[in-house]
Amino acid sequence: MIRAAAFNQGKFPTIAFTNLAKESLGVDLRKLVSALEKQLERDFVPIWGYPAKLRISDKPKPDEWQIVFLDDTDEANALGYHDLTKDGQPVSKVFVKSTIGAGEKISVTTSHELLEMLIDPGAQMWAQDSKGVFYAYEMCDAVEDGEYEIDSIAVSNFVYPSFFESWHKPRSVRFDHLGKVARPFQTLANGYQIVSNGSSAREIFGSRRKERHFREVEVRTMHRSEYRKEIAGKRAGTTTYPGESGAAADTRRPRAAVLHHAGRLLSELAAMVDPLPGDDPFELARRGRQGRVVDPLPGGDPFEL
Repeated sequence: MIRAAAFNQGKFPTIAFTNLAKESLGVDLRKLVSALEKQLERDFVPIWGYPAKLRISDKPKPDEWQIVFLDDTDEANALGYHDLTKDGQPVSKVFVKSTIGAGEKISVTTSHELLEMLIDPGAQMWAQDSKGVFYAYEMCDAVEDGEYEIDSIAVSNFVYPSFFESWHKPRSVRFDHLGKVARPFQTLANGYQIVSNGSSAREIFGSRRKERHFREVEVRTMHRSEYRKEIAGKRAGTTTYPGESGAAADTRRPRAAVLHHAGRLLSELAAMVDPLPGDDPFELARRGRQGRVVDPLPGGDPFEL
């Protein structure tokens, strides 16, 4: 699970690319990093406003983020690569054998990981649609089959901030770099997204073909998506997911879910500060001077905690 980390507070990150894979990447790493630098500067940063310095290094510095190439998840476990570096910085992993085995390109997968890590390094941000469903704030998942070339190197398509803004009408603005998305939160045919009801998380797919490929061919172990689902928790759902009905659908409406969580918050606050101790939770007789009710949190701000 992602833990609290500094994540280079106060400055934009330097991201070190480290190749520990024995399997060939199928692309020159220097040319790949050069193409990714151009993708950031030309395409991504003007939209998202979050630059980074990229470099290749066998020994990343303690304050650097990392993208590490490994053969597979067994190697990641053996070398101790998990959610964060030992210095508390985010790390993304590109599994070379698994990627090639799934028929995907190392360069596209690396671009995908880079763009998503830049905006949400902790894999913990979500955007809520008009029906109360939370969508993972991932830049490439919904459009992950889309690619384009920079200096003959294939890189990943990515969504724009408008993709996560439910008030936009279909085709009213641009939602992704390649212009394939027509509306907010749309999952393209060969894409997928992680959705949550505020309690648990699961995947939705743009097509049954993508779902079969995801379940039977792709290896997602130790990817960002798995950490995100751990963070969301494993409890039963409370809001209907897109495309579900009947027994698969959850019964609690978003408004009821909000009231439920608000009630839990008030219970927690009551446990923190009890202005009127006693067996009767509704007792209002305990006072100071006559006519003056005790203020458990004195101060100018009535909402101060």
